[in-house]
Amino acid sequence: MGLSSALNTAVFGITYNQRQLDVTANNIANADTVGYSKKTISAKAYFDGQGNVAGLTATEITRIIDEKIQADYFGSLADTNYAKQISSYTGRLDEIFGTIGDNAGLSTLVGNLSSALSSLMNDPSNYTAQQEVIAASEAFARELNSAYERIGDLRQEADDSLSLQTQTVNNLLTSIEDIDSAIRDATQSNVSTADMEDERDRLIEQLSGYLDVEVADGANNTLFIQTADGQQLYSDGQASTLSFVTTHSLQPGVAGQTVLATTPGGSTYDVIAASNSGAMIATAELRDEILVEAQRQLDTIAAEISLAFSNVPVESTAVTVGPDDGFDLDVSGLQPGNTITLEYTDTGGVAQTVTLLAVSDPSLLPLDDTATANPNDTVFGIDISSGTPATYITNITAALAATGLQVSNDGSDNLRVLGNTGAPTSVQSLSASVTVSADSDQGLGLAIFVDQRAGTELFTDALESGGQRVGYAAGISVNPALIADGSLLIDYQTTPTANTSNDPARPEFLLNALNSGVVYFDPEAGIGSPDSPFQGTVISYVNNTIAFQGNQAEDAKTFATAKETLTVNLAVRYEESYAVDLDTELAFMVQLENAYAANARVMQTVKDLFDELLNIV
Repeated sequence: MGLSSALNTAVFGITYNQRQLDVTANNIANADTVGYSKKTISAKAYFDGQGNVAGLTATEITRIIDEKIQADYFGSLADTNYAKQISSYTGRLDEIFGTIGDNAGLSTLVGNLSSALSSLMNDPSNYTAQQEVIAASEAFARELNSAYERIGDLRQEADDSLSLQTQTVNNLLTSIEDIDSAIRDATQSNVSTADMEDERDRLIEQLSGYLDVEVADGANNTLFIQTADGQQLYSDGQASTLSFVTTHSLQPGVAGQTVLATTPGGSTYDVIAASNSGAMIATAELRDEILVEAQRQLDTIAAEISLAFSNVPVESTAVTVGPDDGFDLDVSGLQPGNTITLEYTDTGGVAQTVTLLAVSDPSLLPLDDTATANPNDTVFGIDISSGTPATYITNITAALAATGLQVSNDGSDNLRVLGNTGAPTSVQSLSASVTVSADSDQGLGLAIFVDQRAGTELFTDALESGGQRVGYAAGISVNPALIADGSLLIDYQTTPTANTSNDPARPEFLLNALNSGVVYFDPEAGIGSPDSPFQGTVISYVNNTIAFQGNQAEDAKTFATAKETLTVNLAVRYEESYAVDLDTELAFMVQLENAYAANARVMQTVKDLFDELLNIV
């Protein structure tokens, strides 16, 4: 190696050492800067034809980072934020429903109503006992109203949050677009982009908390970002734009607006449907599913306790016509939502259950079997809009035409259903469940609760206008007639003679309806399934609902804790993969200083040798 080559090598070495010292000093200075990744500089040497160093470049600064751990960490953020959002809201939801035994909770209040009815049954004429039933009913109705309203407020809060989240994601995508453009330009100009990549990573980290995005490398050191199902969020240096319209008054059972994304090319897609996890997905799910389900549970409680008190059974009369047996049933009292239940044995000897469900809007027909919660019945909708029992029977006859039964009008506008020995078929039972429309002379039932969303209306569980049950918990109230006259809890008959003021029949009926009346409950409310719906009393359903909410909140909390633990562990590993180790950097700086000094000595030696040569000449 000649003196010139040695001098070049020393000069290049000093230049490289200086760049390394600059990068190392920057690492040390930013050791505590959040998101700063350790940097290193790589050198590229050029040689002449004799193998001597002819040049050296040391401009490429690279980051020390584990991209696999980074991807896992970013991916876990969506799951963790999703779980934390669900846990936060379900915890608040659990507080609204209270606990079993909570003095102000639904469980205690329905228990108080049961106790008040029991006391009234033992002393029917006692005015105080009558007022206690009314007070307990009012307290229960008010708690349903309040709980429903508070859940509605949570839905509105979630809708507002979704609006803020949409704006935040738009801001993040815009920032990513800006920094990505700067990185692209710097890359094309051979300028270091390491610090800008750190900034971009911090933006991607924030974005990953809102949506479960997939990030890939694009051209010129840029990125390509898409949703979980492959929809474009950012590509070719251009971000999609998210839009969301806030719903200022969310209606019961109705979903709010979704978040739409418009790509730079003009196509539009549903961001919520295109993603599986993240805070935005959790917020939309809470608003449109979890909180709606909770409201439906309250509606179910309100509906079933109303029907338990106000619906009375209408029994049929056994009849034999020729060789065939069956029943006659009075259908004149049917109202929308009321039912007729028929049990028979078909031509194959198989027991069948049919539910005839009354509707006043024929456009709702035909109904499917999910119109009732009973998983074992076949449902037929019956148009009663005519208000004429004879027409009801005509419609019922048409609905049951394929059963092989003999269905007809008995001549007095009663429904007659007979078996058919020639088919053969046989009828086991025929009955109706009808809502009383008066306070007396219609049996022992009493409309303790009414629907006061649009004036005082009898609750019959009608399907019209989207279903009377939907949102009923917000409008359930004690019947004003009962508040005005507590004796209605006792007086169920005026003709042919009035019952006595000490008659316990009505309180006993109401108490049994609450404590012993077993029905199927709507599986769409989340308790039970369509194939195996919850079956029990109103009180047992209230307690199961409270337990359901408690379990849901606890499960969500456990899930969130597990996800957060995983994310924290990944965050630690991720930080360790890029963080600056001060001891290592300081030790490396000492090495660089020694190397710098060695190269300087080489340069000094070469200088001295050149001086000697010049003196000799």
